[in-house]
Amino acid sequence: MGLDYSFLWIDLTVSLPGEEAFAAFQNHVRVERLPALASIDSEIARISPHAICFDFDYPTKQGLKTLQETKSTHRSIPILMLTVQHSESLAVWAFRSRVWDYLVKPLSRDEVERCLTSFAQMMSYRDTSRRKAAMPVSTIPMENRVAAHAGQEPLALSRALQYVEQNFRGKVSSAKAAELCHLTTFQFSRLFKETYGLTFQEYLIRFRLREAGRLLRNPNAQVSDVAFLVGFNDASYFTKVFRRYTGVSPSRFAQLEEAKLDPERLLDRLNTY
Repeated sequence: MGLDYSFLWIDLTVSLPGEEAFAAFQNHVRVERLPALASIDSEIARISPHAICFDFDYPTKQGLKTLQETKSTHRSIPILMLTVQHSESLAVWAFRSRVWDYLVKPLSRDEVERCLTSFAQMMSYRDTSRRKAAMPVSTIPMENRVAAHAGQEPLALSRALQYVEQNFRGKVSSAKAAELCHLTTFQFSRLFKETYGLTFQEYLIRFRLREAGRLLRNPNAQVSDVAFLVGFNDASYFTKVFRRYTGVSPSRFAQLEEAKLDPERLLDRLNTY
């Protein structure tokens, strides 16, 4: 899978060499390593990368601060974070820092290809959105977008969709979504159901479960950690909801992924259950 994208690779490994991960991505995209003593900002200005990769073994406080500062300065550039250290607190920190993807080394070939496929889809959406207003790929399932009433303007609810994407790991309320759309709660609920064929809360659950399915592709992921990361405070309730919507438990889903079945096909069950 060769992709015409450039990545700026910032190697912040200390005790473990990062060559293996670097080579894995180099096989698919153009990767430029940050020269010693070079400024990140100047390198970004020089090569205009499509993405930035921060490669850690065990992240230091300064390294994580550098990532945050880079994201703050270059908000539109996706940041990929690689690390050997895996913990719930570090994963939560990464998501709150708006890291686009968080990968735990060593990386499997399937994980690298999944990451790059997702990246290509995101970039394709960005290209499309420059030409016309469009729904994000990661939001409403296709059958619900197709089912929208003819002539109905989805952008009327765009603030609600953005609200979910930015806050799904925490508390999300219909009242807040309605306020962002400048509608009463009743008007918002009726318009959302008429437009997408499901309630706002149903959409939120499906969004969280699709994120959970993506995280469960990581063989090191723990079900309790994934539940917390996608907004469920109770792992048992998360398991119950995941099974109800997909037909399998989260742990079973992880086993199917390890058996190399197509996880996207399984997640399509969210569109039928």
